[in-house]
Amino acid sequence: MQYKLTLSQREVLEALIKLYEQKKRLVKSKEIASLINRDEGTVRNIILSLKSLGLVESKTGPSGGYMPTLKAYEVVKGTMTQIPVKIRKDGKELDITIMSIELLDVLNPEGGRAILRVHGDVRRALRPGDRIEIGPTPLVGVRIEGEVMHVDTVSNQLSIRITRMVSIPRAAVSEIATPQPYTVRPDQPLREVARELVARQIRGAPVVEGGKIVGVITLTDIGKAFTEGRFDAKVREYMSTPAITVRDSDDILKAIDLMNRHGIGRLPVVDAAGHLVGIVTKTDIMRFIAGLR
Repeated sequence: MQYKLTLSQREVLEALIKLYEQKKRLVKSKEIASLINRDEGTVRNIILSLKSLGLVESKTGPSGGYMPTLKAYEVVKGTMTQIPVKIRKDGKELDITIMSIELLDVLNPEGGRAILRVHGDVRRALRPGDRIEIGPTPLVGVRIEGEVMHVDTVSNQLSIRITRMVSIPRAAVSEIATPQPYTVRPDQPLREVARELVARQIRGAPVVEGGKIVGVITLTDIGKAFTEGRFDAKVREYMSTPAITVRDSDDILKAIDLMNRHGIGRLPVVDAAGHLVGIVTKTDIMRFIAGLR
């Protein structure tokens, strides 16, 4: 039987296979949704369609979840099991998905070129001269910046001139995170926290209450409070909550994705039990990529 999957079905199926191979257990729909940045309800509906094709098996209950069948592996055999990535223009994510990247002339001193096979309405969204960003790609960890040279609306392909390309090394967040970070309490005065942050030369800190992370406070948050004349305000009034965290065992690509998605520059790092074990910042990641750490 020949399976003709939709883009969404293939995206979910490849994500399921990747997670199942990584975790060696049944996979939750919310894990798939998090990996491909989709709504969990949408993912569950797509999984139902894959089950009807005999590509997914499931088990109910607290320890339940989904797993790919042997047929699923046959369907993706010979294809690059890669989670498609979006194109960003002027910092904004477009509804255009890159399905493959072919690099050309990468040794050209004037900049290499690349051919992008895409899915989406490129005619309205992109035109020659537009500057775009791609990645980092989930598996290979490549980030590309470039300028659109040609838009082929018939074959849905883009030709770009590469202006910058970075390959992000694979590593666990725990390898670059700062251990035992400075933390604050929700009831602490902002004046006190501001002095500590400046003295320690850091821009933010996790907020911990009862052993759990309840938020993050930054110098930007404190500056906003002082601008409003709230010099006696407490941390809980201006902290960002809920705190966006990353697992110590997660790849740094996951940390980069979370930072980009939420527009933040630091992430509290937690262990499997949810305990704070460190903090990772964009600066930590940049130093690691540059080989300075």
